[in-house]
Parts: sequence; structure tokens; C-alpha cells
Amino acid sequence: MVIYFNNMTTIGYITNKILNIDNNVFSLNYDKNDPIKPLMKLVFMSLVNNRYKGKFHMFKETLISFLQFSRDEFIDFFCKIQRTYNAFSRLAFIYKYKKSAMSVTTDIGLNDITINDKNILCIYHFNSRYLFNINDLLKIITTSITNSYMFFSQPLPSKNPYNNLPFTKSNLYNIYLFLKSKTNIYNELFFKFFECDFNLTTFYHKYEYLLREYILANFIKNSTEDALIQEINKMISIFNKKTTKKILINDEFPKKRLIKIMKPYLMLYLQSYFSFITIIKNNARVLLNIKLKKFQKFNPKFGRKIYKLGYKSVSNFKKKPYIKSVQFLDEHIAFNYDEESKFLTNHTYYNEIDTNNDEDPPFTVTYQVINHNYDNDDETMSVSEEEEEEEEEEEEEEEEENNYINYNNYNSDSDDSDSVS
Repeated sequence: MVIYFNNMTTIGYITNKILNIDNNVFSLNYDKNDPIKPLMKLVFMSLVNNRYKGKFHMFKETLISFLQFSRDEFIDFFCKIQRTYNAFSRLAFIYKYKKSAMSVTTDIGLNDITINDKNILCIYHFNSRYLFNINDLLKIITTSITNSYMFFSQPLPSKNPYNNLPFTKSNLYNIYLFLKSKTNIYNELFFKFFECDFNLTTFYHKYEYLLREYILANFIKNSTEDALIQEINKMISIFNKKTTKKILINDEFPKKRLIKIMKPYLMLYLQSYFSFITIIKNNARVLLNIKLKKFQKFNPKFGRKIYKLGYKSVSNFKKKPYIKSVQFLDEHIAFNYDEESKFLTNHTYYNEIDTNNDEDPPFTVTYQVINHNYDNDDETMSVSEEEEEEEEEEEEEEEEENNYINYNNYNSDSDDSDSVS
């Protein structure tokens, strides 16, 4: 809060008492025995009567302009006034704090909490006290500063949910000090917000790129099923236009199951289009293409609808087929399959992805950290070995396709059979 030097304010009254400004050279009853220099009184008189500039701004200007000869004396008086004012302010705050009512004693989930519980912070806000779980406060603040529309950041002031009024700057600093001194919690956005002195404009312009990454993650986490399905269909449609080996998903495929499987791919898709960080955007575009091709190759029939058939006896010792159950082919490769399979060795090398060509899966060059030589052991294959493996897998897929049983070729002696749509 900015306090102005004004003879009607508390700090003006304190200044008058400490320097006895009423006893000045312009007073009819001027006392010449006053130990304080008349010039010093005049300087502080101008500060007291100034209504347009903050006290610290005036303090700086005064030091620079015309007080070189009595600099130390001026600083001593100014500090004494400031200490006295802070003491009275603190006393007034303690009085108001103790007289205020405890308005809320439950967390956001309506669980009873007390001020002595772990991670519980008491916020004094507009003459009332509120108990908050620190994690609830961080969620409120993070939700506000990551507010967005159509993936464009529009940060909002963090508000007290019980009175819908913005938290004060001192409230935000108290939250930060509580985090640093009494918890081991690290919230990246809030700490960067603190580094900007809780200035929303500065924070927005400095960390807009970071806010975009959080916005993309929040979209996947908080959007409705229909919105996610719509984006997944867009992603698959774009992929299918680039290849002859398409991913075809039945319209009746369970939405929750599809969203759970496709969420990691959807994050790459959103990053490839909307990320502000160039390297993340380019790598996401290439990595998405690679992983979707592996996904399709692992199970080309993913998303197909299967009718499981049964047969029942009818007249003349014949059997009539009927639909016993309906299933969907959802077997798929794990999104992090490559990373998990090389967990025990991935600390010895790093991969460089060729981002110049996204038409085909780019090859991966592996470097050994220890000897800086190319490695072609069981964990890492050369380009030619990868091609041979791909040809073998394609032959296996063709053989599997030829052996796949069609509905029209079921043997009438069998009890159960499958049909694909």
C-alpha cells in the first residue's frame, strides 16, 4: 500500500511529533533553541504536504537533489519516522486481526480443519479470517493465472472463493512465505509469479510460453468427452491423410476407453500445433507421426467392432447363428513402450531425431556417452536392421490377415465365431 506524506495522515502526524514541524521559521512563535535545523524542518514539511508522490519516491529525489550536506541526518529522521509508523501499523493490524471473526473453518472439500493442522494457513482478508489448506490455495491461484480462451492465455486475479474478492498483495506474499518456511511444496507457476512481484502483466508477458503448456495440459485434463473425442478424430484424420495404413475406429467405440488410450498422443498433437516453444513444437510433430505409425502397425485392426456369434439348434437338426456379444478390438502398444523397454540402459546414450522429414518415420541415431561411438547391439539397431525387421513384421501381418476368419466362412459345426465391422 502506498502511503502519501500528508498532514492529515498518520505518518504526517508522526513526522510532526518527531521533528516538531509546527515550530518552523515561518511560525510566529518560533523557538530558536530547537536542536533540529530549520532547513531539515522545511524539507520534511514539503514531504508532508506533497500529495502526488509516494514517500520512497520523494525520499530518493530528496537525497539526489539538495541534501548532500546533511544526508545522514535526513536518513536517520526518515528511518525513525518509518519505524514508528510501522510499529503503529502492526499494532493496528494485531488489534483488527484479534477482533475479526473466523468466517471459515473447513477446506474446499468441507472437511473440518484447525489452524494447528499441517499445511493449514490462516488468511486475514477484509476484516475476516479464513482457514485454507495450502493445496487448495495453490489450485485457486493456478486456475486463475492459467485462465484461457481458445488456448490464448487470459490470466485473472486470484480471488477468495468465500467473498469473491481478489486476494491482496500481502496475502499472496504470506502464501509464498508459508510455502517456503513450512512446506516442501514447489509450484512452478506460483513461484514464477512471485518472481514477477505478483504483477499479472509482467507475468503474462514473461511466461506466456509456459502458460501455453499448462493450458494445453489443462485442456486434456478438464475438457468434456465430446471435446476430446472431436480433437482425437481430427488428429487421426490428419494422420490418415499422410499414409495408406490408416487408423480406422468404429463410431460406437467406447469414448472413455478411446480417450484413455489416446490422451498421450493428443498432447503431442496439441503441442505440435499450439506450443510457443519451437523445439517442443517440432519434436512433438515428428514424435506424433512416429508413435501413430507404431500404434497402427502393432494392431492394424484397432477400433474395429467384433460380433461374437453363437449357434442355436432349430428344426431339422439345423443351427441358426445369432449375435452372442459385441466387442471392440482395443489391443494397443503402450505409448511409452520404447522408453520402458530401455529404462536400464537409456542413461548411457541419447537419441537425435531427424526432424527434416516427416513423411516417413525418421531414423534414430544413437550415441554412446562413454566412448562416443555408434552402438549396434541388441538395444540399438542400424537402419538396415530396422528395415529388415519391418519387412518381417509386414509378412507376419499379411499371414495373420490371410488367416483371419470372415463371417461368411464360419463352419456350421463350430459353436462360436466372430465377425468384424
